[in-house]
This record gives sequence, structure tokens and C-alpha cells, in this order.
Amino acid sequence: MIQVKYSDEGIRIDVGEISKYNQNLPLRVKIMKHVSGEEVWSTELNDFWFATFPSTEMFDVEVVDNKNTIVYTKKWDIMENGNHFYKSLWLYNKMILSNGKFPKGLVIGTHDGEFGEWVPIALKRDANMILVEASNNQFSKLTKNYFKNSTTKCIQNLVTTNGEDVIFFEGGAGYTNTVVEKVIRYWETEEVHTTKRSSISMTNIIMEEMGGDIDWLHLDVEGLDAKLIMSIDESKIKLPNFIIFEDFNLNEDEKKEIYSYLENRNYKLKSEGGICEAIRK
Repeated sequence: MIQVKYSDEGIRIDVGEISKYNQNLPLRVKIMKHVSGEEVWSTELNDFWFATFPSTEMFDVEVVDNKNTIVYTKKWDIMENGNHFYKSLWLYNKMILSNGKFPKGLVIGTHDGEFGEWVPIALKRDANMILVEASNNQFSKLTKNYFKNSTTKCIQNLVTTNGEDVIFFEGGAGYTNTVVEKVIRYWETEEVHTTKRSSISMTNIIMEEMGGDIDWLHLDVEGLDAKLIMSIDESKIKLPNFIIFEDFNLNEDEKKEIYSYLENRNYKLKSEGGICEAIRK
């Protein structure tokens, strides 16, 4: 009578002849953020109606009647609803756990922590994780989402290749932010604010916060991902065997450079939808 389907097109909710069994109509379907439970969208449903929502990434569905009694819930599930990259990082992290080690993960560019391939691992508390975000607004939301999580540490800092002072570009509510000006000028439709910020180098944050040892690395830093990977001082740090980074904002020459860099270090690459996975045995 109530069916919820997650697909590449989004979430679809179909209602059959519900009034035959529950006259407390209309129903209301709510789309909720999986991490915080924040409601992002809702609409009414009656007999034989349907509703769609254009995204599936870490969203739950809740259906209530007109007395606000919950009649149906559907929680986002990583194996049922996650894409390849969600599943691959999850399974890799599980393998490390199975082998008797508690994994160590580093996330650079967390946004508010509502989505990202690393999020299910953090929610399950299956790794010691350093979460790094530069934006004031996004970091505030991040800490609210994870302040009770004993296996995560939230750090507000800007990570660069060399740790020097840089110009930080931030648009709108701080959702889009970067040190690569061309990226934010391309994407941002609202006013872009600039500030001069101090930073920490990629090598130093790994040394200082992770003791120089990480099992996996997740990057989402709007055009700086490749340079950060290649800036890691390999005389001090062994590159992790699993890396996920955003290659969407890289031009073709930048893609060729980072792909070659990783392949020369025996990584196997998979790039799809603006995300790249690099893994080696």
C-alpha cells in the first residue's frame, strides 16, 4: 500500500488504496537527512498518489497520517542504496577491522557531515577519524552532528600543500568553499567572500593528528584534491592504500597528472561521476 523506491532518478513514494484501512488522510511524506534527522522536504499523499524527490544520497523517508502518527519509515542503507564508492570504502574499512586493526581515516573537506562516503563509517564508530573542515558555517554544523561521537575528532583548519597563508573563497552560506578561485567562480551564484587564512600542510596534519599513519584518505576540497595527494612527503608518510578524492573540478591535464602519479605507485583507479577511487594491495 506504501512503496518506497530508491533509484538513480531519486526517491519515489507510491500510495495505494490506503483510505480503506486508514481514514486519517491525507498522509504526509517527509524526506529527512540520515545523520541529523532534519526534514528537508514534505508533501501530502492520498489514495493512488505518488511523490518523488530528486536525490537519494543519505536521505530517509518517513510517512505520517494527519494525526502525525508514523505509519511507515525507510532508512537509507549503504548496501541497498549507496553507490559504488560508499560501498567500497565501507568494505575496505570492514576488512581492516576483520584483520584485527582499528582503522585510521582522514577526511579533508567534510562540509557539515551530512553526506560523504566516510559518513556511514563514522556513524557506526568503525574507525578513528579526523574530520577537517575550513568553513565556519559548515564546521558548526559538523560539530553538532558528531560531538557525541567518541571515534571522531573535528578540526577547523585549512589544509594546503605547503601550509602557507592563502586566500580562502567562500560563497553563500559557506556550502561552497575553496582556495581554487576558478572553481568557486564557476559554481557559485551568490556573492563570493574572500579572507586571508592560515593553513596547515597535508604532511603536517597527517604527522600531527595521525602520527604519520593512516589507513584511508577521503578528500573533497573543490579542485585541490590532486595537489594535496601529491604534496604528501613520502619520506615521512606511507601513502594509504585506499584514497577517495573528487576529480570533477580537475581539467584534463590535472587528471592525467594525478592518475599517472597514483598508477606509478601501483594504485588501481576507478573514476565515475566526478569521484575517483585509488586502491592498492
